[in-house]
Amino acid sequence: MGAITRKLGQQIKERRKALGYQSQQALADEAGVLRKRISEMETGRYTGRITDLQRVLATLGLEMEFRVKSRPTLDDLDVLFPAEDDE
Repeated sequence: MGAITRKLGQQIKERRKALGYQSQQALADEAGVLRKRISEMETGRYTGRITDLQRVLATLGLEMEFRVKSRPTLDDLDVLFPAEDDE
């Protein structure tokens, strides 16, 4: 389990409870997925279909955003690691 999947699972569980879904089964019924999938999501062990995850997130009024991870440029590295003068 990675930190990201655990964090996502925690957010799903907290949102489920905040919206009054007293059980994983109640959310599963509303989202149209198996209860087992909700359990896997909440514990950070979900490796299933993205469509099931999207259904659960939509039911909870949540969305997931993807963005490009920034990486340092050569100029950034030059600032961090200046070349040594050959004197």
